[in-house]
Amino acid sequence: MEDGQLRERITRWIEESRELLALLPELLEAEQKLNARTDHAEKESERLRKELTELRKDLGDAKTQGSDMRKEHVDLQKEVEDLRKQNEQLRAEKDEAGQALAKVLETVQATNQIAQKLGVTKSPFARRAEAQAQAPAAAPTHPTPHD
Repeated sequence: MEDGQLRERITRWIEESRELLALLPELLEAEQKLNARTDHAEKESERLRKELTELRKDLGDAKTQGSDMRKEHVDLQKEVEDLRKQNEQLRAEKDEAGQALAKVLETVQATNQIAQKLGVTKSPFARRAEAQAQAPAAAPTHPTPHD
């Protein structure tokens, strides 16, 4: 290679090196910006990971709570069904008692009608009480022994 060509090549290399060196501050600034963005993205990613972990925990708690609530709901439904059965039984007993009371009332009314037709104005129980009240007033027939 000739000296002229070699000088020309070196000169071009020096000029290109100057142009590249002029670009170096811009490249360093761009690298700093990219590093800052990367740091920010890493911090944001870590924050999102923590939030995701908390949300997963909350979801697990909510699932457990939902399962517990379903069990409680089933238990309450069973209790309500038992109370309905008891209510139906009590209503049936109430109706039965009402019918029995109606029969007793009919019997009492029929007895009263018979008593009116027979001319009985006092209850047989009242007459028995009067007879017992008069009996102690009579003197005893047996003498009591004295000491």
